[in-house]
Amino acid sequence: MAGFILRAVLAALLIPVVLIVWGLAWNHPPLSKPPGFAFRLKAYLTTHEAEVRDDAIFPELRPRHYDIAVQPLFEAVSRAAQSLGWEISGIDAEHKVLRAVVVTPVWRFKDDVTIWLRSLPQGGSAVYMRSESRIGKGDLGANTRHVLDLIQATEKAMGVKK
Repeated sequence: MAGFILRAVLAALLIPVVLIVWGLAWNHPPLSKPPGFAFRLKAYLTTHEAEVRDDAIFPELRPRHYDIAVQPLFEAVSRAAQSLGWEISGIDAEHKVLRAVVVTPVWRFKDDVTIWLRSLPQGGSAVYMRSESRIGKGDLGANTRHVLDLIQATEKAMGVKK
């Protein structure tokens, strides 16, 4: 009986660890980049959002600037979101805002994404974005992955070579 209880306790401890590792591996967030592994791991375990901001601590969550007008960038962002299979839930073409719902592949969780574009005073445009999980306290990097996927798909839609 004691052996069974010990195995049950070990399984109860091991299953969450396996699910966390699996989730992080699936989302492959940039764990080794600044500001460091421990800081990032804590963020991915305790937050359920990622927002592109000028003062973001994570470099990948700072706005991307492009040397094109806001309208063609908005069109590229829209094509990119559709190419990713995101469900477009709203478009405000006048204010260059796009809303989408991203359904995670395994658990079918829904994340809400809002993308807005701004013209830059020095010319060109910038992409801002917020992705937030509807449930949970930690997203295991899923919302950061949405940001990275959109940027990559947008640059592909624009023909930007990396």
